[in-house]
Amino acid sequence: MTDTYPAFDMGPVPLPALDAEPAELFRGIYGMPMFVNVPTLDMAASVEFWTRGLGFFEFFAAPGRVTHLRRWAFQDVLLVPTEDPAAVLADPRQ
Repeated sequence: MTDTYPAFDMGPVPLPALDAEPAELFRGIYGMPMFVNVPTLDMAASVEFWTRGLGFFEFFAAPGRVTHLRRWAFQDVLLVPTEDPAAVLADPRQ
């Protein structure tokens, strides 16, 4: 593999300007110290919402275990299955 990705030399979105274009989806690899973990009762419906509704793409998936979604650089989300409705509604600050 000879491709390199300048993840640490770039920002996740372009600088504000009248002619600014949205950033491309970022498929590179970079170190990420943490991810947003989103527990979900219905993995397929959640993936559909995040990809079709919010513009993310499936970066990696281990079926039934975890789905790693990404949009721009440094915009990563892990969807994790749960059977506990309280986990979906829990306040993440607790």
